[in-house]
Amino acid sequence: MELRHYQEAAIEATFDWLHTQNTYPLIVLPTGSGKTIVFANIIKKLFDHNEGCRVLILAHRQELITQARDKLLSVWPCAPCGILAASIKEFDSHAPIVIASRDTIASQKRLDQAGHFDYIIVDEAHHVGPDKSSRYRKIFDHFESSQYVAPRIFGVTATPYRMGQGFIYGLDDHFFGGISYQIGIPQLIKEGYLCRLSAFKVDDQAVIDASTARVKFKGGDYRESDLEKLAMEDQTMLAIIDDWIEKAYSQGRLSSVFFCVTVAHANKMCMFLRHAGIEAAVITAETPSEIREKILEDFEDGVINALCNVAVLTEGWDAPRTDCIALLRPTKSLGLYVQICGRGMRTWGDKENCMLLDYGENMDRHGCIDRAKPSRPPKEDEQKIWICNAVTSTGHLCLAVNDWVDTQCIECGADKPITEERPPDRKEREAATDRVAAFGNVLSDEIDDPIEELEKVKEVETIWAEVRNSKAGNSYLDVKFKVVDEYWPQSMPFMIGMEGKAGTLAMKKWRAVSGDDYAPTDIQEAEDLVNGGGFDHIKKIAVRKEGRYWNVISVYV
Repeated sequence: MELRHYQEAAIEATFDWLHTQNTYPLIVLPTGSGKTIVFANIIKKLFDHNEGCRVLILAHRQELITQARDKLLSVWPCAPCGILAASIKEFDSHAPIVIASRDTIASQKRLDQAGHFDYIIVDEAHHVGPDKSSRYRKIFDHFESSQYVAPRIFGVTATPYRMGQGFIYGLDDHFFGGISYQIGIPQLIKEGYLCRLSAFKVDDQAVIDASTARVKFKGGDYRESDLEKLAMEDQTMLAIIDDWIEKAYSQGRLSSVFFCVTVAHANKMCMFLRHAGIEAAVITAETPSEIREKILEDFEDGVINALCNVAVLTEGWDAPRTDCIALLRPTKSLGLYVQICGRGMRTWGDKENCMLLDYGENMDRHGCIDRAKPSRPPKEDEQKIWICNAVTSTGHLCLAVNDWVDTQCIECGADKPITEERPPDRKEREAATDRVAAFGNVLSDEIDDPIEELEKVKEVETIWAEVRNSKAGNSYLDVKFKVVDEYWPQSMPFMIGMEGKAGTLAMKKWRAVSGDDYAPTDIQEAEDLVNGGGFDHIKKIAVRKEGRYWNVISVYV
């Protein structure tokens, strides 16, 4: 199997990390880009250099386990691998390569039987949280404290963050030290490796509105029992089916996946779909393996047109022909939202895109998946998308969902209406200005600010960040502002992660410039936040000549 350029780069970068650094890295690749193929090739390369080594692959779900085995055997047909998973009744803990269920191997008896491993690979590594008493940490601690040399560990994921915790790497309480390789969704779409998501406004009657007072929170997300009551209202479910038939099924999209709230919700949705004449089926964690495999096979063959599921198909499931995602559960979890959307982004035949019908208002909550950020909880009134109401060549309203920063509709090319622009919130503006005043910079969206008369104000075109080293040998974050009609970018340094006054000032400066109460303490996280769009709200900068250089002394949002 010929590897794609980014897969080769991910393999090389990870080997380089393992040979030169002591921390544990993450490989971050979008859903559908071949994460399993990447670590399967890493394993093959490990054995090419050392036939006597042992590798443990950890996964938390049956689908991930079987997928890892299948991909590994496709890369290396004679791979000496075994499976340790109670769910599929296989208990081989002595093979050179063991693909293990996290829950099965976590028992002390299984750990003792497994022996030593030289490498541990964690699939869907975002499940490794900061809790040091978790099953993952128990497994890691066991093998690290053995009489043998501690194993080298790395993880793979599409979503390197957890709800309420932000990024899962870089800080002292995180297990993973950083990212060895990462590539973004837009680039893979541009290069033809992923399909574009095509999102459209859904019927107002079909919306599952989690903002209602009846929905409470549990574990940081909406309480499922409350969501279930909303989602299972007959009127709402019928409206969803009518809307889905009109926008997707009747337009030739015959492979839709419905992501439901609970098992009861999935069963009822399946029943309603069947009553509407749709070939539908249900998959939940309770579905026996044999039946599950038959349902997925029928879906792949086009026998089943609508697949209702609860959680089980969010990770580790490949169905390239999926051409519509119907998202029926509101969630505060960015990771869950991105994982769900990613199920439809694999390429297949002449499939041009995958339709997203978001009945849970998650795009309003998180934005488009390629620009969504985990750095802070979203503000309820923050505009993340706009709906195109242009009339198409067929005489119908476009109704495509676009990212707020896009100036043209991604579907029909119509210009973003000026009326869509949200007027500045004065309270937010005043609060931001007050925050900055504490250390001498100005943060403002008022273009008539007096500073314009004193300094040079420039319009920002692009913002990015680089980790650099000062002459004194200290690492710092250099934020670059490419301004309109100028070749050389302007710089703003942040001494993130330094001890003492410099580090404290850097965090204050970060809060002021970002307009957020959160400030990273790790320089790598800070770089990732900026390059992930964390400073994209800045529209203009003011510079002042200080000595030989023009320095950025304020920003405008």
